[in-house]
Amino acid sequence: MNTAFVVRETAGQWIADVVAAVRANGLGVELVTQPLEPAEQAQLTQLVDGFVVVDDVRDAEAVAVAIRARTASPAGVVTAAEGIIASVARAAELLGVARCPASVFTVTHNKFEVRQALAAAGLPGPRCALISGESEAASVAAAVGLPAIVKPVNGAASNLVRTVSTVDELAAAYRLLAERLPLSEDARYHRLVGSIDPLKVFLVEGLLRGPEYAVDVLVRDGVAEPVAVVEKPLIDERKFELGMVCPPLELSEEDTGRLFAAVTAAALALGLDNTCAHVELIDDAELGPVIVEVNAGRPAGGAQPVLLKLATGIDVVAEAVSLALGTPPPARGAGLPVPVGYLIFYAEGAGRLVRVDGTDEVADLPEVLEVVTIVRPGQLLTDDQEIYAVNVLAAGFADTEDLAALHAEAAKLIRFELEES
Repeated sequence: MNTAFVVRETAGQWIADVVAAVRANGLGVELVTQPLEPAEQAQLTQLVDGFVVVDDVRDAEAVAVAIRARTASPAGVVTAAEGIIASVARAAELLGVARCPASVFTVTHNKFEVRQALAAAGLPGPRCALISGESEAASVAAAVGLPAIVKPVNGAASNLVRTVSTVDELAAAYRLLAERLPLSEDARYHRLVGSIDPLKVFLVEGLLRGPEYAVDVLVRDGVAEPVAVVEKPLIDERKFELGMVCPPLELSEEDTGRLFAAVTAAALALGLDNTCAHVELIDDAELGPVIVEVNAGRPAGGAQPVLLKLATGIDVVAEAVSLALGTPPPARGAGLPVPVGYLIFYAEGAGRLVRVDGTDEVADLPEVLEVVTIVRPGQLLTDDQEIYAVNVLAAGFADTEDLAALHAEAAKLIRFELEES
């Protein structure tokens, strides 16, 4: 039996889903990982056929050598871990099984380079600049305009994203990111992004105004296929997503086409091929659909793949795996005949998770289809970033007001116990 290799950096819900999709192609699966604790290895042993242990999964050469020691002809190398997509693609190149150049993922994981590449392709976007010290706040504000958004240059999950309206607020946001980002356990922030130190240099963008959407796009042999539009009608003051709907409750066919066209143009302009991307947009009042973020090489996170499958019948995880391996596209089903809602719940404060209570009561609510708990005991949670702790899929709501009421009702039931870290 041919074997595909799934590369992981830390624990994640996605591993089981990707392994299942690989097995659906009739392939064996081995997990490439850094050294494991015995308990975790015992748990993962139930999923995979074996382990390839390396000291650093970001070391593409070491990963390729370790896989080649297992087999001379791997069926492919797959990951959905955001921080290692580029290095895994490089390992695939070294093994001769690459489907999309690693250089493409290197660019897409640098938000400033993405802005430059999209602008060069003639696509609309906000003015933007890098800031490398609070003393630059005035000049950057003049270049970008205020209000503006400050964010890590390679961030995800709205980690330490701040909105600023004055030069002083921009300087304060710089200080905040410079103080807190080095404390992050996410390894991506502790490695250079090209020549940029992401702990000291941040991205500043002019503020966009308009409704927010997300679109997963599949690119196969140069043809980009947007899957569906996901609307984000519930967003809190931190820019954290609280609720999504697919398909949107009120979006014309013409507007859907404009969003699809923007996503398709961006994916092709960035050189994506035989891979997927989760793309986020704002339909700006002046600029029209503007790409906010391109998460290339992986489908949507959290329980969004479940949302998309319920709404469209398309399994984006299985699609992503088939693109990475070069296997035939998976069969597709039919979606539900009504909009599907996706509600997200976060822990408040920061600390190690002890347990989550109340999810059974939420599952009993009449509109709820499924409850998915993403976090695990012992995981460090922080309200600096979106950590989709509990995810709820629902249907049968009439409008955004209904969806917001359901979120409020479920929020009263879900309880997180944290141990201060």
